[in-house]
Amino acid sequence: MSGKRKDNKGRVLKTGESQRKDLIYQYWYTNIHGKRQTVYSSDLKELREKEKTIQK
Repeated sequence: MSGKRKDNKGRVLKTGESQRKDLIYQYWYTNIHGKRQTVYSSDLKELREKEKTIQK
């Protein structure tokens, strides 16, 4: 039984999101050319705003 991925504060992380050991959040995605890209942020709310702009 696999659980949901959570950050150090217990918040559930979405697909592509993770938290590094130095407590920086990162979001992995594949751009239109098929290359993996990463966006970093120290705040989860700020990271999710960046995700919304990428998805547009």
